[in-house]
Amino acid sequence: MLPFKPVTLEDKANADICTAKHNYRICEHCFADLFIWKDHYDTQICFVNGYMFIKMATFPDKIPMYLAPIGAGDLKAAMLALEDDARERGIPFAMCGIPEPLLEQIETVLPGRYTFTDGVDSADYIYSAEKLMTLSGKKLQSKRNFVNRFKKNYEGRWSYEELTDENRQEAYDFHLHWCSTGDNCPNGMMYSGETCAVTLALNNREALGMKGGILRLDGNVIAFTMGCPVSPDTYVIQLEKAEASIAGAYPMINQQFAQHNCAEYTYINREDDLGMEGLRKAKQSYHPVMMGKKFLAVKNA
Repeated sequence: MLPFKPVTLEDKANADICTAKHNYRICEHCFADLFIWKDHYDTQICFVNGYMFIKMATFPDKIPMYLAPIGAGDLKAAMLALEDDARERGIPFAMCGIPEPLLEQIETVLPGRYTFTDGVDSADYIYSAEKLMTLSGKKLQSKRNFVNRFKKNYEGRWSYEELTDENRQEAYDFHLHWCSTGDNCPNGMMYSGETCAVTLALNNREALGMKGGILRLDGNVIAFTMGCPVSPDTYVIQLEKAEASIAGAYPMINQQFAQHNCAEYTYINREDDLGMEGLRKAKQSYHPVMMGKKFLAVKNA
């Protein structure tokens, strides 16, 4: 069996070496994502022969799953090592989060061995960083209008600031408030998963290479967000929460964070929609320039 173990901060250096070999813009192999959601998905990690291997379980049904191996070396051997691991553990072999370029490489070294399916609900929404910073153009006029109205209605009353050790408790408190409103955390498992991820992100922000921003109105936190680079040209947003009852709060935190942190990047990845219709409409409304497709692989009989 592969020597899988729980993900720790000490794994980041090796993970960064493996992911630096590629320019995959999807979030699955971003170490910050792996770390903050590690308890939610029972994520385990190991490094063998130049590759990073990830084993996890789907939520909420806990189906064992592997992520595609990332690194440099013998890809065929890496794939077969995962097959052997699944067989020795007595679990079905299934691999998710496969970026399209890697799918082509797998098919080259092991032609016809797997059936690949497009994970439509798992595709990442990837936007022009410049567009999210400026909200320019006809397609984003409604977002621009929300931002302009917010600034006009709350002139002199709103502020944006960097997330720091001094204000992170306020961000956490806002998360608890956010979870208690509407249908944001519909059950105990979602609440626990979200809260664990937020806690790990806030408490390990610098070690994970994450940055965050807070939006205030009359001194009170009404939104916060966090993200980090996922590739040389792409920044990924892992967390974003805002007071939905305040018109423009979501567009404001989105734009302000992009303006303060993403100017040197070409793209911003705002991750997938989890198959949730409301989230899908919200992400589509910002008009992504591309979708970060991810594929699922199962071994043919």
